[in-house]
Amino acid sequence: MEEAFEADTNDDHVGEWMVEFVAKVNGKKHHHLSVLYGVDREDVQQAMLHELRRIYTDTERIDVNIVRIERIETEGDGDHFEGLFIP
Repeated sequence: MEEAFEADTNDDHVGEWMVEFVAKVNGKKHHHLSVLYGVDREDVQQAMLHELRRIYTDTERIDVNIVRIERIETEGDGDHFEGLFIP
């Protein structure tokens, strides 16, 4: 059975990472932008692979090209969007 990845977000070393990648599945390209949790790039790549296996359950081969992988260091300014959206 495949080991599941779950990040402990209470750990100070675990961070949020923005990952942009293209998955080629059954000859079709799918562009993804995900926020994943991990300690380092290797950890985040593992989380990305688990996400891909969860999304594309009916295929054996998934070719992945990572476009961008960056640790999210700051939180956005919520005031910028004040009044633009009504829940």
